[in-house]
Order: sequence, then structure tokens, then C-alpha cells
Amino acid sequence: MMSGGDDILGSFLEALNGTSDSADLTTLLTGTFARLGFPHSCYHVVRLEGAGARLPYVLHNYKDSWSEHYFREGFLEIDPVLATCPDRQLPFLWSEAIAPESLSHDQRRMFSDARDAGLHDGYSVPIRGSHGEFATVTVIPEQGGDAARRLIGEQKHLVHLLALYFDRHARSTVINARLSSRRRKTVLSPREQEMLRWAALGKTSWEIAEIAGISTKSVEFHLDNAKKKLGTYSKTHAVVKALTLGLVTMDGLAEPSSRG
Repeated sequence: MMSGGDDILGSFLEALNGTSDSADLTTLLTGTFARLGFPHSCYHVVRLEGAGARLPYVLHNYKDSWSEHYFREGFLEIDPVLATCPDRQLPFLWSEAIAPESLSHDQRRMFSDARDAGLHDGYSVPIRGSHGEFATVTVIPEQGGDAARRLIGEQKHLVHLLALYFDRHARSTVINARLSSRRRKTVLSPREQEMLRWAALGKTSWEIAEIAGISTKSVEFHLDNAKKKLGTYSKTHAVVKALTLGLVTMDGLAEPSSRG
């Protein structure tokens, strides 16, 4: 562990006890790992107790453009990192655990797109609960290759500890949010839910207006209302939160036929 690791862990735990929402949790997570040399980090609740499907609940400091691309392209369902995690007991470096020849075309494209977004070889910590819950914490060095392996070799024990402590505290926030989803579902109007569903597919406001047969101004109005009701700061944040809480689903959503 690096010199000063005990100080980082101590200050992290003290700050963690004072967090109560996703914004504070994200700031603490990404800021702490940035101090260790990992400019990008992510906490992903993949599955909660009693939930079979993968969840898009993610705290991270990736660019919005990458988050939107990831969900729009359906990478959540094919992500080889998430597929590898359940079979691993210990943290792993992507390049050492995932064989390139085992990847499908779309999975190779996902990694290529991630590299283009500045996300190189990552190091993931799988975290299992006793009732089927599952989460991961991933940190991504500035560079891949030997430099990444050296950094991870220096920091891997501290990264593992931080991830376990973070999950223990943060997951309760996720569970509480899901328990309140039934109440919040009545808050979003059907039109607001519709706008968020199309936004989840990466549609622009103009495209949503064409699909829904309303003005672009109306689309923006409904999206702004949804953001305010969900307490989110951006369209991407609103989409992820609405999907996570079950306020909108993608079931049966299909591209409309061309208007003519």
C-alpha cells in the first residue's frame, strides 16, 4: 500500500459516514480514487436482492457522452466486465481476465469505443451480498499497459478496501431509493415518462418531437419537469435515475415507422 494510505482510508471512512445522497457519494468516490492516480472510477449496482435484471444504477465521473452512448448501444447487457465479475472472487485487471478472442463483435466495439472516450484498461472489484446482491467498483488509470499494471500493483489493496467500505454504505442509499420508487412513480406524468424513454435511446429533443408529434419546446418542457421532479441536474442523470427506480422501462419501445 502506498505511503499515506492509512490517512486516505481514515479520511475516506470519516467522510463516507457523512454522505446521504448520490451526489455526495459520487464526489467522495471519484475524488478519493483520483488522489490515488485513477482519474475515472465507477460504482455499479448490478443486481439487488430479488431483482433478476441488470440495473443501470451507476455512480461515476465518466463523460455524459460516454454514459449516453453506453446505454443507447445496449452495452449494459453485453458488457464483458459485468459478465466476468460473477466468476471472480478477487479484483481483476480487464486485460488479464478477458481474452480478446472470446469477445463478440459488439463487445470488441464496446472496448474500442471506451478507449476512444479515454477509458483504457480498468481494474474491477466484484462485491457479492449474501442474498444475491451484486455490485462492482472499477477504477481506470490514466494510461493502459505496463503503467497501469504498476499503479494497480501499488494500490490494489487500498482500492479493494475502499470499494468494500463504499459498497457497504452506498448500497443502502440505492435500496432506499428503490423502496420509494412506487411513490415517485405517480409523480412523473405519462408524457414525462415517454420523453425519458426516448431520451434513453439517445434521441435528441428534435427527434423526440417528430416521434411524439409535438413541438421541440414541449419536449424540453416535459424533460425539464422530469429533471426537477427527480432532483437531477442533466437529461442523462434523469434517464439513469428513472430507469434505476423503475419509473420508466424500455419494454416494447420500438422505432416508429417513418412519417409520410
